[in-house]
Order: sequence, then C-alpha cells, then structure tokens
Amino acid sequence: MKRLQKYASLGSILLMFFIDFIGVGLVYPLFLSMLFRADINFLPAATSHAARGLWLGIILSLMPLAQFFGAPILGTLSDRFGRKKLLLASIALDVVGYSVALSGVLLQNIWLLGLSRLLIGFAAGNEAVGSAAIADVSTPEEKAKHFGLLHMAAGTGFAVGPFLGGKLSTMSIGMFSGYAVPFVCAAIMDTINFISVALVFKETCTTPNKNSVLSFGIKNLKKAWVLPGFFLFFLAVFCYNFGWSFYWEFIPTHWITSYNFTVEMVGNRYAWGAAWYALSAGLLIRPLVNRFKTETILYYALMLCALSIGIHLIATTEWIYWLCIPAQQFLMALIFPATSAIISNHSSDKAQGEMMGILQSVQSIALIASPLIAGPLLGLSVQMPIVLGACMLFIAGLILRRSTLVLS
Repeated sequence: MKRLQKYASLGSILLMFFIDFIGVGLVYPLFLSMLFRADINFLPAATSHAARGLWLGIILSLMPLAQFFGAPILGTLSDRFGRKKLLLASIALDVVGYSVALSGVLLQNIWLLGLSRLLIGFAAGNEAVGSAAIADVSTPEEKAKHFGLLHMAAGTGFAVGPFLGGKLSTMSIGMFSGYAVPFVCAAIMDTINFISVALVFKETCTTPNKNSVLSFGIKNLKKAWVLPGFFLFFLAVFCYNFGWSFYWEFIPTHWITSYNFTVEMVGNRYAWGAAWYALSAGLLIRPLVNRFKTETILYYALMLCALSIGIHLIATTEWIYWLCIPAQQFLMALIFPATSAIISNHSSDKAQGEMMGILQSVQSIALIASPLIAGPLLGLSVQMPIVLGACMLFIAGLILRRSTLVLS
C-alpha cells in the first residue's frame, strides 16, 4: 500500500508540473503580439517600439520576481504544515492569477496583466514544494531519476503550451475569443490540477518541522550564501542559470539578424529544443544517472554545454543549430535534476522544502537579472548570448570543482 501511495503522489506531482508548464507556455507567445500590435490598446497607439520593448521586459520579469519571493515561503511552510495544503493553496492562487489575466485581456488593461504575472509567479513557487515532495518519496539513488522525470513533465508541458497558445488564440469558446481563450484554458487546466492533487496526492511530509523559520526574499537569498558548504555551489547555480537564460532567451536576436529567421522559424527551433529536453529528461539521461555520481555528471555536463554553445562562434552555418540544440538540451536535462538531487542529498529530511525554496530563489534571481542587462549587451553584439552563455556555464563548472558539496 505504501508503495502504491508513493507512486500515486509521484504521479500527481508530475501531472501538476506538466499542467503548470502548459499554462506557462500557453500564454508565452502572446505577450509580444499583445504589446506590439498598434490595433490592441494595452498601450497607447503612439507608444514607441523602445517603450513597448521596455514594457515587455517588465511583464516577463514580474513572474520570476514573484517566484523569487514565493518559492522560499511556500517551501518553508510546506516543511511546517505539509506539502498537500501548500500545493492546493498555490494552485488555487494560480487559478485566480489566470482569471485576473483574463480580465486584463478583456479590458485591455496592462496593469491587470502585470498583477496576474505577480500572482502566477508567486504560485509558481510551488515548484519548491513539488520538488520537496519528490525528495520525500525518493531514496538517494532514485532522486536524480525522479527529478529527471519531473523536468521531463515540465519540458513536455512547455513544449505543448506555446503550440496550443498559438492555436487557441485563433479560436472562440463561448463568449471568449482571441487572446482571451488561452487564459480561459489555463484557468481550466489549473482547476483540473487542483482536483488531481486533492484526490490523488497523499501527504509525503510525515515529520513536519514545526521549528522551521520563514525566510523572505533577500534574507532568504542571503541564507544561500551563508549556509556552511553551500556558498560555492549556489554561486555555480546562479552562474549557469544566468548564462543559460541569457543564451536560450535571446539567441533569436542572432538568428533573426544573421539568418533572417521568421517568427515561425524561431518557434520551430524552440519546439525542437523543448522536445529534446523532455525526451532527454525522461529517458535519455537514465543510463548516465544510474551509472555515474551525480556530482560528476553535473560538472561534465556544464563543461560540455559551455562547449556546445561556444562552438557557434566558429561554426557559423545555420544548420549547425539543428545538431547542437539536441546536445544542449540533453546536457541541461542532466544539469537541472542533478542540481536538485545534490541539494536534497545534503539537506535534512525536515528542511527539504526550505532548501528547494532557496535553490529556486537563486535560480529566480538569475532569471530576473538576465533580461535586465540583455538590452545593453545585445547593443554591443548579437553574438553576446553565445559569448556570455558559454562563458558563464564554463565559470560555473570551474566554481563547482571547488565546492565542498561536490568534493565531499
């Protein structure tokens, strides 16, 4: 019975991540169109492209900003009150967030759209709770594999989401049509998510930590740097998240400028990458995670990924991306689960939620910083995503070699 409950909880978490990332991906392609089309009144018609780009950057950064605060709060509270209560509360907040976004679309109000991103971002902190639940039901030997399944579910959801978002934005559902439809569907899917967790998920935190101390924002980020033995490891996590985010989010500027890519061609590249990430996280990485130490996997994956990005500086033909993207996605499918597994294995059972929240805070601050400095750096060269991406992953690998979490 306990084995059945374990896999029921694991399956419920994987479904939650899959649906969550469909919701994230569903609306992801819409923002640029909503803010840059002059016939849509989110912004005054006379608003310049530079100002529209600034608004787009703000809207995109609000979600990781809120997640930066939400992850440690939800993670720590789940150590104290259990995973299930926090999962249900955060999914309910997600439904509210998409409902606010729907109102923003119907009223063409950018402030409501921004508020929705904050609500959805805070709720997305439940990734820390879900990761802690995965750790609860996994042995040390199973963690890398189970975290790989989690990232497969997320990657598959994000691959499906943009495709659905584009299709749904051309359809009508009852009184809703156009850009409103994806937000309606996201709210519906999160309602299904809520029901699934309520009925299927069995509490995994069997020894709640009533003494857990709630940390907020910058204070929580500070804790990441002062925890004994964790400083260099979290510094490496920040570096590779910053480098990968800068590369993967802004490489389309290079594709468009150098190869005259259309929006559809860019979308095809992202779909190609997401499909390989999902396949890798769920299946292809298993022989490696079953055979080699997690710390060894993380180091070599970082170094090889840096090489696979940097090669574009000398191999400049367009088709090389079709070969390198699968390799990059395979390596990132090793890096993210390995990071979670190492943090989990070096944390006490009563602090799994807190530590996953701290990890997510470090990742979120990197995702906030990346788009804020992208503009000036892209002004220097459209190859900056390649240069900075490769350098930051390489630096992360060097830092990781000196971390006591890896050396121990």
